[in-house]
Amino acid sequence: MPTLAPSTTWRITQPTVAELREPLLALWHRNLPGASRDRFEWLYGTGRAEALLLGERPVIGSAGLMRRRFSIAGEVIEGGAAIDLNVDEQQRSVGPAMTLARAVMKLADENGCSCLYGFPIPRAAGVLKRCGYRQLGEVSNWTKLLRSEFKLRTVLKSSLAAKLAAPLVDAALRWKSPEREWRLPRQIVVESPTTFDERFNRLWQTAAQRFGVLGERSADYLRWRFSKCPELKYECFALAGRGCGELLGYIVWYRSDESICIADLLAVDDAATELLLAEFTRQARRLRADAIRLSCFAAPRFYEQLEAAGFSRRQDSYPVLVRMPETVTDWYLTMADHDTDV
Repeated sequence: MPTLAPSTTWRITQPTVAELREPLLALWHRNLPGASRDRFEWLYGTGRAEALLLGERPVIGSAGLMRRRFSIAGEVIEGGAAIDLNVDEQQRSVGPAMTLARAVMKLADENGCSCLYGFPIPRAAGVLKRCGYRQLGEVSNWTKLLRSEFKLRTVLKSSLAAKLAAPLVDAALRWKSPEREWRLPRQIVVESPTTFDERFNRLWQTAAQRFGVLGERSADYLRWRFSKCPELKYECFALAGRGCGELLGYIVWYRSDESICIADLLAVDDAATELLLAEFTRQARRLRADAIRLSCFAAPRFYEQLEAAGFSRRQDSYPVLVRMPETVTDWYLTMADHDTDV
């Protein structure tokens, strides 16, 4: 194991995948019980991410660097996400976590990653800030209610009353829903792609011009992130030009209980975004979903589009932190920029 960033107290190592597997899985079992062996193979076994270990016999902590390309003002650069920072409970002073965070920063610098970001839990956010990250903002959570019975149960305190009232409330929700004002133009068709093909490359290149910072949405990346992800079953909904077949926009989604969750959404322009949200809402109603949910960090204009489409912003949120030399505005981040949806 080559040694990176030795400390007088804690030693950081960067193992090979074979050397990493069992120590990291044991750490995850203690500290990140939701992380599985399948996730390890998907993330680290494929080479999409590299992991650092803290300590030897015993290993007491770890952190990872997931490689990401970004389009910044139209120029594609190498970047990365700081992921999987965890330290054994009895060692959770600031020192070990900062040692790991700084080692990830050093690894990113050595690999030419000029943009480093993370979605840390509150305690880890404090560590990253002390290491030089700045808070870009907060990822916000949005919901569009489609069916009311599950909500009415909490208000009326009676399952029978909620069941009786729900059809009337649902009719009102449909009547007020903005997609009633949209009609799919004849030159546009709805698709349900079963794979991410070359059209997604072209869409990413076109859509990147709309944002100051947009993470990679190439066909190869989307296949890895969504088609090969072991944690959830994702599906894709898209709008395309009739005849030419070029994509105007897509939504990657999954089912969570009775809700439909949007993991990623990208379109060529504002008009395509609005039409995409309207048509996807119709799809969600056909699937009898109770609600559509979406988490993202975006410019105010995108939030305005969500509100216009009938989404409501929830109170809960979580921070996004970045480390990069220049200040760039107009970021667009969704669950596609995470290393997990679980």
